[in-house]
Amino acid sequence: MKNEQIARIQKRLLALRAEILKVIEWRDAPGGSNGAMDEIDQANELIEKEMGFVMSNNMRSNLKEVEDALERIETKHYGTCLQCGQEISPKRLEVLPFARFCVPCQEKMENRGR
Repeated sequence: MKNEQIARIQKRLLALRAEILKVIEWRDAPGGSNGAMDEIDQANELIEKEMGFVMSNNMRSNLKEVEDALERIETKHYGTCLQCGQEISPKRLEVLPFARFCVPCQEKMENRGR
């Protein structure tokens, strides 16, 4: 993979990391209720908290993937499949910049998980 492609992807990953951090910060910010709530309001608040928790966990997982990809760029291991060691297609990395595996290895792992 060419250096300019990697630099472009690194820039995208940094922007993605910033966006994820904003979402996590917003989700984790305390947002207390204002005054007395009826049962419906309490139920809605509980649902929002649960959804926020799930979203926050997903965002933290995505953040880890992005940070791992940035680390691979720094250590010059970016674009190499962690399973077979072959180059990951640049087209795949353009679509999924934090991809860790080439398509054949990804498919094998997904088929084993079924």
